[in-house]
Amino acid sequence: MPFLHHPEDSRLFQAETQKTFLPVETCLVAGDFLPSGWYRDNVGWKGLLKRFLVISRTRRESFLPQAGRQPLIATDRFSNGYFHWVTETLPRLWWLKDQLIHFELLLPAFAQRFSYMEESLALFPDLAVRTIDSRTRWRLEEALLVPAVAPGGNYRPLLVKELGDAWRRKVPAKAPFRKLYISRSRAARRRITKEAEVIKVLEARGFETVHLEGRTFSDQVQLLAETSHLLSNHGAGLTNMLFMLPGTKVTEIRLRGDCHNNCYFSLARALDLDYDYRLGDPADSRGAHRGDLLVDAEGLL
Repeated sequence: MPFLHHPEDSRLFQAETQKTFLPVETCLVAGDFLPSGWYRDNVGWKGLLKRFLVISRTRRESFLPQAGRQPLIATDRFSNGYFHWVTETLPRLWWLKDQLIHFELLLPAFAQRFSYMEESLALFPDLAVRTIDSRTRWRLEEALLVPAVAPGGNYRPLLVKELGDAWRRKVPAKAPFRKLYISRSRAARRRITKEAEVIKVLEARGFETVHLEGRTFSDQVQLLAETSHLLSNHGAGLTNMLFMLPGTKVTEIRLRGDCHNNCYFSLARALDLDYDYRLGDPADSRGAHRGDLLVDAEGLL
C-alpha cells in the first residue's frame, strides 16, 4: 500500500484488502412491507417488538402493482442514510437496469423526507416508484427482493464505476479543476474542532469550502465531477467521490486507531481514485461514529 504514511497504519486497512463477492441471488417473497420497509429487516427482540407496534397502528392493504409490473424491494433498514442509499440501494437498481421496465419499486415512508432519493432515481426513467404511507402496510405477493450486491462497506467496481459514469453524463460538468473541502460543521457529529484554522490553511492552498446540506442531488454530482482533489473527515460527504473521475484524489481525515470504518477507503479503490488519509485525535469520548476530531491543519496537505 504505497499511500501509507507509517508502516504501523497497515492494520487500519488490512481487513479490506481481500474480500469475497458471492453471486447476487434475488428471491421472490410474500409478506408485509411496513412503513419502515420489508418486515424481515427487523431482527432481534427489539425488531420484533417494533414490528408488533407498527402492525397494531397501521392498516393492511393488498399492494396492487401497475399493470405488467412486479413489486421490487431494493432497500433495507439502513437505506434512510445518504451513504447507504447511494452506495447500496442505487447499485442494486443499476444491477437490474436493463429490466426495470418490468418492476415497481416500493419505498419506505422515510423516502418522503429525503429529496435526494427521488432526485437520484431520475437515472432510471423506466422504473415505476411508489412510496408507502406511514399509516399503511402493504401485503405483497411475489415481490422481487434484491439483496446487497457486495459485503457491507465494499463494492463491485464495475457497478459503482458505471453508476458514476451514468450520473456524470447527466450533468454539464467541466473537466476536474476544483480542490474541495467538505465541511461537517452543520452536522451534529464528527465535526472538526477549531475548523476555522483548518479552512484558513486550506483556502491559502487553493481549496474551496462547501457544505452539501441543501444542495440538490444533481448539484452534488456536478460539483464532485469537477473536483480534482476532495478532502473531508469521515462522513456522508465522502460518498460523493462516486462522481469523481478515475485518477483524481481523495484524502480522508480518520480517527487515529480506527481500523473498522474503511468504507471510503474501499470505495476509492473500487473507483480507481488516488486515496490518501490523515489521522485526527478524538476531541471527546464519543468514539469513531459520533465524536469530533482534533487535526493538525498544517499537516493536512
